[in-house]
Amino acid sequence: MPEPLAAAMPRSRKTLPKRPRVVDTNNCLLEMCNHVIPHPITHNPIFLRTKAIHSSSYVCTPYRYVPQVPQELIDTIIDYIDDMATLKACSLVCWAFVPASRTHIFHTVCLEMLHDAPAKFFAILARNPHLEVYIRDLTIYRDCGTDLWMKPGSPLPAILSMLNHVERFSLLGCWGDWKDIPRHFANAIHRVISLRTLDRLHLLTASNVPPAVLNSALSVRVLSMFHVSVDSKQNVKRSLRLPHIRDSSSSSSPEFLNLSVDSKVGTILEYMRAPGSAYFANVRRLAINPIPNSPNSAGNFAKVLSSVETTLERLDVQIHESHYEPFDTSKLNMMRALQLHIIKKGVNTIPELLVPFVARLRAMNPRLQSLTIVIHLPFEAVDAGLDYPCVDRLKAIDFHLSDEATGFTELKEVLFKIVAEASPPTLLLNYPSFVSDHLPRTRARGILKVEEGTRVRDMAVMPLLPYTGVWPHRSKKNDTQNSTSR
Repeated sequence: MPEPLAAAMPRSRKTLPKRPRVVDTNNCLLEMCNHVIPHPITHNPIFLRTKAIHSSSYVCTPYRYVPQVPQELIDTIIDYIDDMATLKACSLVCWAFVPASRTHIFHTVCLEMLHDAPAKFFAILARNPHLEVYIRDLTIYRDCGTDLWMKPGSPLPAILSMLNHVERFSLLGCWGDWKDIPRHFANAIHRVISLRTLDRLHLLTASNVPPAVLNSALSVRVLSMFHVSVDSKQNVKRSLRLPHIRDSSSSSSPEFLNLSVDSKVGTILEYMRAPGSAYFANVRRLAINPIPNSPNSAGNFAKVLSSVETTLERLDVQIHESHYEPFDTSKLNMMRALQLHIIKKGVNTIPELLVPFVARLRAMNPRLQSLTIVIHLPFEAVDAGLDYPCVDRLKAIDFHLSDEATGFTELKEVLFKIVAEASPPTLLLNYPSFVSDHLPRTRARGILKVEEGTRVRDMAVMPLLPYTGVWPHRSKKNDTQNSTSR
């Protein structure tokens, strides 16, 4: 037994109920075991478990003190375990460990459509349908570069029809035209999106989404839509309506909204902003990804910002250094936090756009409290020194950030983060220290923090709301194995 668990278990003086010394094991054998690995019956048993054996076998079961541990303590201990192998082992210890262990084991399920994970997982649910209550985070991933939607006879639609407690639903990968999805599969997806328990929805790369599906999506609390368009051949205006309230504690429209702003999103925005609509009424955190060289991208960006003027508290923006267009945040009176992701075209320079951006921000949003600037470096790192224009730009930025009298009077934190797209990282060793050394006044104000990190090549730059990775915290491989191995 793990030492922390053993130490937390006081030894009780309560004995087991009186029972015959010789037990007929026609049904099972009471086997004493230490933690997970079964041991022969000894004089130091800790837990009991059952194990089917031959009907003619008998065993003597000695009286023994057994520890009495409150269920709340057991649940608390298991909640601190994040290793899947340990959780599986805990679920085999005794019945008291099962509920808490299953809560973590089956919480997150990721299924790749063209692999055997759906079939294995369906077999588990078919034998144990009660396990669906533990499944709260479901991801379905469709590979790019394939015309095949599902393996013949895939149980994916059946799996979706069995789930009633999903809180986060993600459709990742390349989904393409919604009209190409088999009808029974599309209906099963719509059913999950319409669940009253659903709190977060992430939908990527889907075109011609039916208005009915979009209407259900617009009533979740956390919504991400990247490269999503609605079916223009259907009567969108008639189909879209004020979103239904999923439960008494939820809002009727998104609070966290994550959008890619391109020409496709225009039709969706048109009806989200229609007179009498409340789709933007509760948005407090907004993540925007203006698509470079996309028609109407800047105009749609402005429409989104104007729709959240009275509610927005935090704004995340992803921009490309070579396609930057200034945007107006002067009417975002409630905004207190801004995070800017800059995708650079070179590795050895501070983005030129940062100086005018910070200057405009100082004039438009003087009450800003938190500013995060994340600089994403390309894969092709250059082993060269930082040039003099970088020093001048940082000095100008330092002036705007450190001026408490006429600048950011309420600014409490400034975070510069340098992220290299590389594995292993090829980040210049002096980059973070260079930034910190040339922002002395901001550093003296006690609000500056400089970090460095890496990003897997071709991975999404800006994470899905609320600021988590595209995949859950466990790797895709491990999640598939975890979901299908029990």
